[in-house]
Amino acid sequence: MNTSSDMPNFLGRRRLLAGFGATAALGACANAAEQTPPNRPPLGSDPLARFRLFADAGQQKWEDHLAEPAAGRKLRVLALSSGGEEGAFGAGALVGWSATGTRPEFDIVTGISIGALIAPFAFIGSSVDDKLEGIFTDFGTEDIVKFSPFHSLFRQALYDTTKLDQLITRSTPNEFIDLVAQRHAAGARLFIVTSELETARASVWDMGEIAQAGEYTLFRAIMRASAALPGLFAPVDLKFTANGETYTETHVDGGVHMQFLAVPAFAFRQRTRDLPDGEIYLLINNTLDPAPVAVARNPLAISQQALTTFARASALSSMNATSLFARENGLDLYVTSIDPKSGIVFDPSNRFSLPYMTELFEYGLERGKNGTLWVRG
Repeated sequence: MNTSSDMPNFLGRRRLLAGFGATAALGACANAAEQTPPNRPPLGSDPLARFRLFADAGQQKWEDHLAEPAAGRKLRVLALSSGGEEGAFGAGALVGWSATGTRPEFDIVTGISIGALIAPFAFIGSSVDDKLEGIFTDFGTEDIVKFSPFHSLFRQALYDTTKLDQLITRSTPNEFIDLVAQRHAAGARLFIVTSELETARASVWDMGEIAQAGEYTLFRAIMRASAALPGLFAPVDLKFTANGETYTETHVDGGVHMQFLAVPAFAFRQRTRDLPDGEIYLLINNTLDPAPVAVARNPLAISQQALTTFARASALSSMNATSLFARENGLDLYVTSIDPKSGIVFDPSNRFSLPYMTELFEYGLERGKNGTLWVRG
């Protein structure tokens, strides 16, 4: 199977409405040919079944992508949420946790949006902490994105993210992806979620299987697609060949469907087989209980605050469902998020500010080191 991709990406949500408004205006100028649906696989078939399943898949499909848990040891799951530049908190938390010598090796790691960028590093382990730190403390706005309304005329997005694409490629060389393949061969699993634009379905990608197959370009494209926020960052066209036919699927931010993935959907609908002893860690790159904020009385500010509230409510709902599942199945649940009393101030006019991300990283680092990172869920 041959795979290739365009070059889009991950990131945050705070200018969502401004992006949608400008994109709608510019979209009127788009060429009708650009709206032609891509050549997709026939309905009911999935040439990429080796590499992915859908979020609504049943138990058997999930078991096809999971390894048998090792006897006599706890199953440890780490779920990394969406959150834009707030991912700096999650990166710092992991690095600080490593410094204590108590950070475990995870059997399953999942990531969505900015969590999809962090997830491969968390999956490989503490040995790549320096590379993870560099992503959030060495590069600022000018190194990541360029705001350009006219960019959407040609690339379906308001931001030119060429530099970000280059950063992702440099951060995940083939040798790095080979380390993911090694952990996969040992039984660990790394999953990243994207949303397919045409079918509105969530794909859960088995990144270790992709790494083992040497599909390096596809691996990086999925990382980018998971956080390609519609209107702001260009969607990713995944092109692949199967049975002599070339197909294309267009994928965007996994956060369209969920803020994190900790428990498969089927497990909430039916009784699962006996589960091994285990621990679930939810790393939320956001505040779950924010302090009140002043909202300007204009349509964009009000809508932006409403969407932010919606995303936070989605995360809380998923967290509560995960907590119930953990209790019913004898699993330990641990949760961390950004404390609204942290004192770190976000400036929405300066996206991906290096000082802001560095401050968040240091905040997460300190909490990871001093033992205040996790609370029981």
